[in-house]
Amino acid sequence: MVTGAAVALCIDVLSTHDIKLARKLYSSLKPNGVLIGDRDFCAYADMFTIKKIDFDAVFRKHQSRTTTMRKGKIVGNCDKLVTWYKPRSCPKGLSKDEFDLYLKP
Repeated sequence: MVTGAAVALCIDVLSTHDIKLARKLYSSLKPNGVLIGDRDFCAYADMFTIKKIDFDAVFRKHQSRTTTMRKGKIVGNCDKLVTWYKPRSCPKGLSKDEFDLYLKP
C-alpha cells in the first residue's frame, strides 16, 4: 500500500503568497510523484519546473488562462492535451532571477 505524507514545511510570517512558498519546496520533490494543487499553480514556470524533476502535476486551470477547444489533442472523455509555450517576458509574480532560474532549458 502506498500513501502520501508531508515531507517538507515552509512558513513565512510576512503573508507571502502560497505559490511563492510552494516554489521553495520544489527541491524536496522526488521523481515519479504527483503534485496536486489549486489554480494558483497553473503557470508555465511551475509546470516546467515540476516536469523537469520528473514529477507529474494535477491543477485546475487558472481562470485568467484562455483555452480554445479547437486546439489540442483529445486523449480521453473530457480530457485534452494542450501545449504551453515559454512566455516571452517575465510573468507577474516572478522576479527576473526566478524567471531565469525556472525557465532554464
